[in-house]
Amino acid sequence: MTDEREITLTVNGTEHTIEVEPRRLLVHAIREDLDMTGTHIGCDTGNCGACTVLKDGEPIKSCLMFAAQADGAEILTVEGMEDLPEADDIHPLQEGFREEHGLQCGYCTPGMLMAGKALLDEHPDPDEETIRDAISGNLCRCTGYQNIVRSIEYAAEELENRAAADGGAVAVDGAAEGEPPASPEGGHAAPEFGGGADTFCGREDCCGGPDGADPFDRDALLDDAGDADDRGDTT
Repeated sequence: MTDEREITLTVNGTEHTIEVEPRRLLVHAIREDLDMTGTHIGCDTGNCGACTVLKDGEPIKSCLMFAAQADGAEILTVEGMEDLPEADDIHPLQEGFREEHGLQCGYCTPGMLMAGKALLDEHPDPDEETIRDAISGNLCRCTGYQNIVRSIEYAAEELENRAAADGGAVAVDGAAEGEPPASPEGGHAAPEFGGGADTFCGREDCCGGPDGADPFDRDALLDDAGDADDRGDTT
């Protein structure tokens, strides 16, 4: 008699209860039990990253985890990208891979998208080195990675532009829609800017921007302090 146990997975926002053998891998449960075949199987050894999904917001190789280990977890696969709050028809990462030709055969693409999503959730404005480090666990034999890096850079810029156009309503770094995202510096909440989204150009003292300086902008605060010292020297 097969020893099976009941587990519950919330995949792309939908809760599923399935029975699995203890030896069943998460990638097989996703593909075969839930019929979500966007998650690919490449190596079964954790080397290629084609099976990457997000488990409770963290990228994992689903060929290296038993399905029973994910019991109760929130799973995001490539099928769920278009339903995320920041998606407009398709997710900016998917749009980036299309516009910047970040795929050829496409086999690695779902895993690359998941790795890119995890990166942009944590680092909304990554530099090239950070992007390359984030996708270093995902192999591509077609593109040479150059266009994949450009695709993620495209997505980062597009997410920033959408957030500005929506007055910050696009969810970034896991923040709920309408809430300010966490600042990448020290976990402080990002300051709320005054002025309308149609008029704010990004400068602190122009186009409907806030009257006060960003309290987390260290360089601006130091400049203000220096100006105050200069004024004090002339009196």
